Amino acid sequence: MKKIRITAVAVISLIFISPKIYAQIADYPTLERILFVDECVRAKPQRHRQEMLYKCSCVLDKVAEEIPFSRYTELITSANAYAIAGERGSAVRTELVMDQVKEFRSVMTEASNSCLMPK
Repeated sequence: MKKIRITAVAVISLIFISPKIYAQIADYPTLERILFVDECVRAKPQRHRQEMLYKCSCVLDKVAEEIPFSRYTELITSANAYAIAGERGSAVRTELVMDQVKEFRSVMTEASNSCLMPK
C-alpha cells in the first residue's frame, strides 16, 4: 500500500511540473549528462563515489532547471576558453566572455550549494 502511495505522489508531481522546466531539463543530451557527472565525480576522488554520483547528477539537474542546453553550451565553452593560458588565451578574454564566465560560475555555485556539494 505504501508503494502505491509513493508512486501516486511521483506521478502527480510529474503532472504539475512546469512544461517549460520539463522541456528544459529534457533538452540536455544523455551523453552530455554522463560526461558532466563523470568529470564531476573525478574532481572529488577523496569522496565516496556513490555520494558524488548523486550530488553531481543533482547539480546538473539544477543547472538544467535554470538555463537551456544551448545557453549552457555557450557558457561552458566560454569558461573553458577563459582558462587557456598565455597569448592564445588572451585573445578570447573579452568582456563578453568574462560576463559569460561570471554567469556560468554563478549558476554552478548556486546549483552546487543547493545539492550540498562538498567544496
